[in-house]
This record gives sequence, C-alpha cells and structure tokens, in this order.
Amino acid sequence: MNKQTPFALFGAAAIAVLTTTSFATAGDTKDGFYGGLSISGSGGITEEGAGVAQRDSSHTSVGAFAGYKRKVYNNFFVAGEAFINDTSQSRSFSNGDRISFGTQYGVKAHLGYERNWGSVYAIIGAARFDYDVTLSGTRKSGDSVSPVFGLGTSYQINEKMSANLEYTGTGDEIDIAGKSDRGVGVGVLRLGLAYHF
Repeated sequence: MNKQTPFALFGAAAIAVLTTTSFATAGDTKDGFYGGLSISGSGGITEEGAGVAQRDSSHTSVGAFAGYKRKVYNNFFVAGEAFINDTSQSRSFSNGDRISFGTQYGVKAHLGYERNWGSVYAIIGAARFDYDVTLSGTRKSGDSVSPVFGLGTSYQINEKMSANLEYTGTGDEIDIAGKSDRGVGVGVLRLGLAYHF
C-alpha cells in the first residue's frame, strides 16, 4: 500500500460525508466540548551543513484529539485541545546516517475567527518532541517538551460535526556533526473529523 493511500481514503470519506450531508448553514456553533479522529501526514527533517546532507523522512498515520471551544468576542474564539499524533518514523541512509522520531502528544490553543461555514485559526502549544539522529558518525537523541506553532481551518458540516485541516511544526537545535545549533524538526499536516457535544 502506498504511504499516501490512508490519507487519500480519509479525504475521500470526508468529501463523501460533505456531499451527503445537508448543506444548510450550521448557524452559530455553541461553546462546548468536542473530540475526534484524524489522519496525519508527518515529516521529520535535519538541517544541511558543511559536509552533511539534509536528511528527512515521512509517515502517514492516525491521531485523536479532544478540546473545549469558547467564543470570547463577536466571532472570535479560543479553544484548548489535547492531542496525539502517531508521528513515529525511522529512516536509515547508506552512509550510516539515521533519523528517528517518536509519537507526538501535547496541548495547544486555537485563537481564531468563526463564521457560519467554519473558522480559521492560529495554533500555539507544546508537545513531546522525541528524536534520535545520527549524522556523520555523531549521534544525538532527545525527549523533551517543545513549542508547537501552526495554522488551521475548519468546516462546520452541521451542528454536531466538523472537519478540520491543520499544519503544525515543532523542532529543536542540537550540537551534532561538528556544528552547534543545527536544526531538527517535525511538521504535521492533520485532516480531522470532530463531533461537538
């Protein structure tokens, strides 16, 4: 199975739901709890340096999230969310270089603007950043909490269901392969389906 097949299947299912659901506007969505499942495409990358090639890997997997959303002024809202994305992946290269990333989980806040059709929002939060990197014979690993930044949009299918698309990134600086402050990071593109309680 192609690595992108699960993401494509989820996208097709989301489109099917959208086309078979009433397209009447959902009206003003209420404050409250929500939860859902997602398909996530993630990619890990290391910075290129003198004599050291940029290294990357990618992975398509599943995730879950739950949160609480509240309007604060007119159409502006804030939401707090806990999430988990299976970003675990590993790739080895012919010269002995290797990069590996673990599962990502954390909390984040959405700060956004909402209309009847859905919303757009900025994301800020913190997540577990677990990596193991070998470059030019030097190995570094870490398992820490790192800042998460991103952007997202949602479409309100009806009063109870919404679909969302988000991109978030997190990273760190490491001293490896003869250079300090070399960048290593993970980006996640998430397509989710949420139920509003």
